[in-house]
Amino acid sequence: MKLIHAAIRTHNLNKSLDFYVKVFGFSVREKRYVEAHKTTLVFLKNVNTDFEIELIADDNPKPINDCENSFAHLAFQSDNIDDDAKKIKELGIVFSREPFYSIDKSMKIAFLNDPDGVMIEIIQYLKN
Repeated sequence: MKLIHAAIRTHNLNKSLDFYVKVFGFSVREKRYVEAHKTTLVFLKNVNTDFEIELIADDNPKPINDCENSFAHLAFQSDNIDDDAKKIKELGIVFSREPFYSIDKSMKIAFLNDPDGVMIEIIQYLKN
């Protein structure tokens, strides 16, 4: 098995789309409205991976309960975290934790949040 997508319930579809397109280079693969659930689904694809993000926007969003709030984070691999962090900052995005080295110096890692507060980890694996 392989991971194929992560679903994120969003309260502002346009903000979330803008974030994932501008910051991580995703594009919309499919957008559909599910009448039975009064929900819009948007599948975002990135050319560098088979992994997709599914944004879920309900017409009448309900507060997220504890059962639905178990999602931890998304992780993206970077070839150059410092360059990527600079580009992200130029978009006005603030990191919750600036790029730092792992204890064993095998990775450089940074954290930020999307418009709905989903934690995002960026990892650059370093050659020893």
